[in-house]
Amino acid sequence: MRTRPLSNEYPEYYHRYVSLVPDGDIADILREQQMETSTLLNNVDAASVERAYAPGKWTLKEVVGHMADTERVMSYRMLAMARNEGAPLQGMDQDLYVSSAKFNQFSWADLLASLQTARFATSSLLSTIDDDAWIRQGTVWNVPVSTRAIAYIISGHELHHLKVIHDKYL
Repeated sequence: MRTRPLSNEYPEYYHRYVSLVPDGDIADILREQQMETSTLLNNVDAASVERAYAPGKWTLKEVVGHMADTERVMSYRMLAMARNEGAPLQGMDQDLYVSSAKFNQFSWADLLASLQTARFATSSLLSTIDDDAWIRQGTVWNVPVSTRAIAYIISGHELHHLKVIHDKYL
């Protein structure tokens, strides 16, 4: 079984995500999480997806779009680390991504399919990462981060947003 990342393998900011991930095989966790997320979001009523829980906050469509975009970015970072990319990787401005994407113009079904596709791609990538690449490190935002930390960040980021969805949107 692949082990959890150590706290020095990712920026402190991401501890809030990594700490949410339960013990177990991360590949299994990501697959199970995809099923649970899909079940939850497929049962959301049409009115709820168009609503933000407070002024200035994202709609549920925007949250789901953000989740898919973030998974894509993080998955690319995981690929770069696993394949021994030497160049530092840049961060992402989540608010710019969301405002530029115009997620509210898309159907709920298309956004859910996008999220599911992103997770499928992440799981597929994870299956190609060997033990040496699993612990390899690269740089994001001038901070060292490991391949395995990114896998846990992906899972924890989704868990974080699912809690927000439960608490604020549903």
